[in-house]
Amino acid sequence: MRIFFLLILLLSFGNGAGAQELAHIQYAVTDGLPSSVIYQCLQDRNGFMWFCTDQGVSRFDGRVFRNFYKEDGLPDNDILKMYLDSYGNVWFISLLGIPSVWYKGHIRKMEDCPGVYAITEDHLHGTIVLQCNNVLEKGHVYLGNYTSPNTPGHWRFTPSTCDMAREREGLGPPTLRASSASCNFLFNYVEPHIFSVGIQRAGGAVWRSLPLDIHCAYVPECARSFFTVMPDQRSFFFTTDTFYRVDSAGIHKGIPLSRLGVTIGSVNDVFCENDSTLWVCTTNRGLIRVDHFCNGPVTLRYYFPEAYCTSIRKDREGGYWLTTQNDGVYYIPDLDVRYLGGTVLGKDVKCIREVGKDSLVAGLSNGNFVLVTDKGAHLRSLLPLNVCNRNDRLLDVVCWKPGQYIMATDRGLMSVTAGGIGFVADSGHGVKGVYLLPDDSLLFAASDGLFKLWRQPPVNQRLWTSRCTCINGLGDRYYWGTLRGLYEHDEDGTHYLGDLLPPLGGVINHVDIAPDSTVWVSTQQGVILLRHGQAMAIGVAQGLLSNLCKNAAFSGDVAWISTDKGISRIQYAWVDNRLAFTVGNITEMDGLQSNNVSQTTLSGGLVWAATANGISLFPADYIPHPTQEPLVYINDLDTGAVTIDYKANKLVVDLSGISFRSGQKITYQYRLADLDSHWVHTDNHRLEFTALPYGRHTFEVRVSDRWGWTGSQVKRIVLNVVPPFWSTLWFTILVYLAVSVLTGFLIFAYFRWRHRDTVREFDMADLEMKALRAQMNPHFIFNCLSSIQYYILDADIRNANLYLHKLSTLIRKILQHSPDTYSTLSEELSVLGLYMEMEKLRLAGRLEYRIEVSKDIDPASVLLPTLFVQPFAENSIIHGIVPLQDRTGTVHIDFRRSGNYLLCTIADNGVGINTARRKAPKEGHTSMGLHNLTDRIRIINALRKEDVLLKIVDRSDTEAGGQGTVAEIFFPLYNQTYVYTNHYSGRRRAQPQGDVKPN
Repeated sequence: MRIFFLLILLLSFGNGAGAQELAHIQYAVTDGLPSSVIYQCLQDRNGFMWFCTDQGVSRFDGRVFRNFYKEDGLPDNDILKMYLDSYGNVWFISLLGIPSVWYKGHIRKMEDCPGVYAITEDHLHGTIVLQCNNVLEKGHVYLGNYTSPNTPGHWRFTPSTCDMAREREGLGPPTLRASSASCNFLFNYVEPHIFSVGIQRAGGAVWRSLPLDIHCAYVPECARSFFTVMPDQRSFFFTTDTFYRVDSAGIHKGIPLSRLGVTIGSVNDVFCENDSTLWVCTTNRGLIRVDHFCNGPVTLRYYFPEAYCTSIRKDREGGYWLTTQNDGVYYIPDLDVRYLGGTVLGKDVKCIREVGKDSLVAGLSNGNFVLVTDKGAHLRSLLPLNVCNRNDRLLDVVCWKPGQYIMATDRGLMSVTAGGIGFVADSGHGVKGVYLLPDDSLLFAASDGLFKLWRQPPVNQRLWTSRCTCINGLGDRYYWGTLRGLYEHDEDGTHYLGDLLPPLGGVINHVDIAPDSTVWVSTQQGVILLRHGQAMAIGVAQGLLSNLCKNAAFSGDVAWISTDKGISRIQYAWVDNRLAFTVGNITEMDGLQSNNVSQTTLSGGLVWAATANGISLFPADYIPHPTQEPLVYINDLDTGAVTIDYKANKLVVDLSGISFRSGQKITYQYRLADLDSHWVHTDNHRLEFTALPYGRHTFEVRVSDRWGWTGSQVKRIVLNVVPPFWSTLWFTILVYLAVSVLTGFLIFAYFRWRHRDTVREFDMADLEMKALRAQMNPHFIFNCLSSIQYYILDADIRNANLYLHKLSTLIRKILQHSPDTYSTLSEELSVLGLYMEMEKLRLAGRLEYRIEVSKDIDPASVLLPTLFVQPFAENSIIHGIVPLQDRTGTVHIDFRRSGNYLLCTIADNGVGINTARRKAPKEGHTSMGLHNLTDRIRIINALRKEDVLLKIVDRSDTEAGGQGTVAEIFFPLYNQTYVYTNHYSGRRRAQPQGDVKPN
């Protein structure tokens, strides 16, 4: 009955029909193409789509078109054909017949090869062949080719031509029109109007003859002829007025073009997708898909009948690119996704409902509705459009009874029957949704409340007084949404559900009931599921396209959620009363007419989507997924290495992430591998680096598509950040060398200055010591002369002579050693012995002395300051022994080793140093000898690292007690081996034997 009623509506109200078309995205000049006239397209190895137009060539990465013109190296802006060789180079043929090639980021012209109309690569011989037909003087046409080894960047083409008349007489060389890895496909004339087709392999060629009528006789050299290698790489087909397939078994005739409703003159391109599917681009019939063109019943499908189609290619992700003469480029992401054409195309569709088997009604934003059946889509206006109602939306449709449909509009509730259209409830307020109760009454949510309408008698009752947004239910239990939350009505009354979850207390967009009785509530904060009194939310964090949800439709365990950013497909299951689900998303990049989807429904195994730009449909089992990993390309810098000057120290990297199914939902991951092992994620395709560290760095980048699939391809470039000269290694070495030399010079100068200063100090000290010795010697001589005078006055001639002899010997020795700073111990002992003998004679028995040297000392090798001990012996005698009246004085001089020191002990039994010091001031006597000795010790210690130590004690101050004085002198042990020559004075200097202090 419903179908019959719909047929009546179609006949009564239908005023337009729309067929199903392939969903596509159209790119035109406004999107960046240089022209809407596109001749051909292809995809290169990097994933870019190339388009040749009458205004240049364009390269597309899914985000931006980059255009190339004559100024960039093209021979002409009008480019007719392209060819991709085995090395990934893209060849172009211009209207002028001059070829060019895209090689390493630049276009190179081949100006020495005019008249080219086709390009073929000979895979068997590794050459590139440019087919040409040059018109020369007097109207003679010469055919042939230019051939070069296909060595990228080093092409050298050699021409080979033949007069066309001789060619058609079979006297010309064969023409290569297609090639695979294992064989070449050649054409050659046997005689006029008969040509042969050859399959050339490594072992030779097999030829087959084919007679043709006069209209197709020039296929081998015709620029509009189409030659395609079959996917098996062992056969190919070509087109005249019929499709032919050629293999080693022979020539197989296919269907004629007349069966497609076209002629060879209206065919612009033929693309063989696989062994059973052929695409034909035509001038007047749009795009034709030929299935089973080789075997089995042929099926023809026509798409875009109004379009002037020029070429079609399938990309690596399974999408199709259709070029047109005036409409730019159509990108067809998936053949399973379609849309309704005709008058509904481009309309803002607000709702879509199944009203019968394979029959739907869709409501538009302008007050019209569309009846969709297997016969097409038919548009009908509810009321004559005028200024008052032209923007009245149709938001919901239900079948109230056979032959009557209730439609919710902005003007009220309307009834549609075969007899006409009228208001059921003209409240002047918009109706948002309708729900049929089991008792055949009707609930509708309106902007001024919730109402219940009975059919008989027609009574309208208000159940809720505030604004409602939607209504739905299950049996007698129903739910309605408001601006402040969700309400439920059951046999126990009305309940507010906004306290279960915060989103349920806000704006409610729609309520839908799943087959398992779960309530799905579409809100502005995601979709909320109500089950057994529990509420759970699914939003963007769980994978939804948007939190602004508008509707839910169901197919078994799959929910289709309509949002403002597309459709989210949720496949779910309840496991122990807990929800397990996965989310997949469908957007414009999958073929939706618009991402703004108001409602979805299922009918005939298809999902129907009401969008802001028409109606889209796709199979219920359709799951968008990636077919190939995304690719990444570094624009303008993909040369392996980049040098950056330190003055700029700035790098801008422009990236292309190629996944046409992802659109611009591309995520880039990059790093400087030698500085950081972690990947940085960004949606920005343009990266800018400033103040990079000096040195060599490796920049790495990869890309992820909208499904999160990260490609295995990693692009790398080496960044060589050139440092300023003051940061280079050679400059640093030079600076170090200069600093080292300067420091060395300063140190040398300093020590030289210190050395000179030390020498001066040493010389001054030496002069001072000589002066001290000069003071000591007259003092000693004066005493000696006094003794001699005493002997002479006493008439003791014998002792006077003896004393005088000893004095002369002593003076001679003193004069001999006084210039030397150091003398040996043996020399010192000799002087000391003479002196003690003379004093013993002078004191006439009042003095006894003893000089001892330990056996471990070699007097001949040990050095000590010259005439250093004698003054101490002299002080001991004069100040200690001479004052004695009651006893004979004794002086004991002992030399022995004490560690690394020579210890000289001078002990006497005189009055003691304390008594001598008390008497000296009273007698007015000052001991010049002891004062001179102290100054000598000071000077010696200032010049030597090891000090001469002096210790003088009175025996009465020691524990042993007694009378007398003990003087201990510690000399560092010097020998004649450790001497150095003073560079200034030339005198001999002694060095100490060790660093050990005295025990």
